[in-house]
Amino acid sequence: MSAAATNRALTAEILVALHAAGVRTICICPGGRNAPLVLACEAARGSFDVVSFFEERSAAFFALGRIRRDQAPAAVITTSGTAAAELLPAMLEAAHTGLPLIAVTADRPRHLRGTGAPQTINQLPLFAAANTPVIDLDAAGQLGL
Repeated sequence: MSAAATNRALTAEILVALHAAGVRTICICPGGRNAPLVLACEAARGSFDVVSFFEERSAAFFALGRIRRDQAPAAVITTSGTAAAELLPAMLEAAHTGLPLIAVTADRPRHLRGTGAPQTINQLPLFAAANTPVIDLDAAGQLGL
């Protein structure tokens, strides 16, 4: 399967999983690495309220407000690198207040981790302080849907 086809399949699976989890608000912070997710969110506007932000920290705190208002989980989608780290303050607040904030972060392929590639940080332990489960996907079918 081509990389583009893999990205489309994985993106569709992620959106199905978010919808099944009760997410109706998705805050997107567009970037190159998460472009397939951004395009899929735009196409799914009938199923989700999609709000675009240029800054990740603001998006995450906006999502917390939506969770409180709607009494439903919300998701924030970011690109790779330190963009994902900008979500940490809101993820900590969500964890300590019991709010269902979901972070979907695009990461470099596994084989580029630890190689010095641009915008590469180890995202796996990023939200450990928030005691948040992490699912590391690289192909469709790993969510069990």
